Amino acid sequence: MLVVVAIIGAIVGISVPALTAGLAGVRLSSASGSVASFLTGSMNRAERREEAAAIVVDPAKNVVEVFTAASGEKPADTLAMPSGVVIEGQETRRFLLYPGGTFPRMEIVLRSEKGARRAVSIDPITVVPSIRRVEETR
Repeated sequence: MLVVVAIIGAIVGISVPALTAGLAGVRLSSASGSVASFLTGSMNRAERREEAAAIVVDPAKNVVEVFTAASGEKPADTLAMPSGVVIEGQETRRFLLYPGGTFPRMEIVLRSEKGARRAVSIDPITVVPSIRRVEETR
């Protein structure tokens, strides 16, 4: 019985780090998809409602928000990052969306607690989001 418990303990000890790394990757992948969807939805909202909007990326609060004239000082919509995923950067960035105008080139880089990074960008011509891995430069 003691041998079986020792074997189970060894298997658990080996598999737990791999499992936590896998969960961090799933969180990062999910957050990247959510950011891409949020940005696309915000641009569609500006076009369909024909109202200007501002996308605010705030790394300090770890959120992406959309403000419109109708929402005033409160955001019309907010996307908070899940635990273990942070928005890279020091300063708050603002992107203005005008109905009928071209959309700005924007890129948001997310980092997981394990150090993996993904960049979510929007092509200003096609308005199609893309998600790519960001490799470390050393």
